[in-house]
Amino acid sequence: MSEKESEGKVWLLAIDLDGTIWDHLDISLVYPPYKKEGDGVLTNDKGEKVRLNKEAVEFIKWAKQNGAIVASLSWNKPDHVFKALDTFGISDLFDYHATEYTDEKDRRLLELLRRLSTNGIKIPICNVVYVDDRDIHIEDIRKNVGDVLFIHIWNKISDFSEARKVIKDRLL
Repeated sequence: MSEKESEGKVWLLAIDLDGTIWDHLDISLVYPPYKKEGDGVLTNDKGEKVRLNKEAVEFIKWAKQNGAIVASLSWNKPDHVFKALDTFGISDLFDYHATEYTDEKDRRLLELLRRLSTNGIKIPICNVVYVDDRDIHIEDIRKNVGDVLFIHIWNKISDFSEARKVIKDRLL
């Protein structure tokens, strides 16, 4: 039994990055190198800025404290993502990454669940929470993965405190 499983209910938080963790809608278009500019802001050589959503960071910390395994599930160039996460100093918040430069979030989520299962962590679909600012992937995820709890942040769910409440009510 893994350490997470021995702590209680284990669940998966699969979270998008663009427009969710940070304000930029496509980090793949913001070319490294990045440097930190103030608290929660990174910039590149062209002066493009990306702002970290501190509420999202606190949400991820809360999720981890409440039994979540956290994975990025983002349609981006992985090298841009990893460099941005490092620059923001939040790489350690993520246990896994299902980030690729492809829109197949359903396939990547399935692969992640298989990988976890291979590592002895079996997470039922009802214990999968998917957070994204767009709903363009949810139909494929529900069709090919199952009926995950979808948090449509900034739309049906107004902020991360409301997301916590939904997760507490339906999962914890």
